[in-house]
Amino acid sequence: MSEGNLRNAIGTIGVALLLALPMGPAGCAEMPTDDANLAGEELQIVSHSMTTHQFTGRMPESTAVVKGRAQNVAGHTLGSASIVVDFYDKHGNLIGTASGVKQNLSSGEVWDFNIKLAGPDAWKSVDYDIAASASE
Repeated sequence: MSEGNLRNAIGTIGVALLLALPMGPAGCAEMPTDDANLAGEELQIVSHSMTTHQFTGRMPESTAVVKGRAQNVAGHTLGSASIVVDFYDKHGNLIGTASGVKQNLSSGEVWDFNIKLAGPDAWKSVDYDIAASASE
C-alpha cells in the first residue's frame, strides 16, 4: 500500500471512530440529537462525513471535504444559512477553517452542502468540528 493510500485509510478509520463517539450537535456525530431543536436552532445538520485526498506534482496540494445535509427547521425562509467547519490534525492542531453559505433556504428545504479545505496540509485532517447558523 502506498504512503498516500495508507494516510487516507488511517484518516478514514479515524473519522469512522470519531463518528461513533457520542457528541453534541456541534461535534462530529453523524446525526444531531433532538436537543438541537430545543435549543432554538433554525438550521439542523442532518448528516455529514469527511474525505481527504493528497495530490502530488510540482506543487503539493491536498483537500479535505465535509459533505452533508442541513435542513431549515425554522418554519420560515432563512435569508442566509451557513455551515462552518474547523479541520484538525491527529494532534488536535487546527489545520484550517472553511465555510459555505446558502441564500433563501425555504422552510423544510434540505441543503446538500460541500465544504472544502484545500492546501498542502489538508490531507492531514483526521477530525473536524461542524457548526450551523442562520439569519432571516
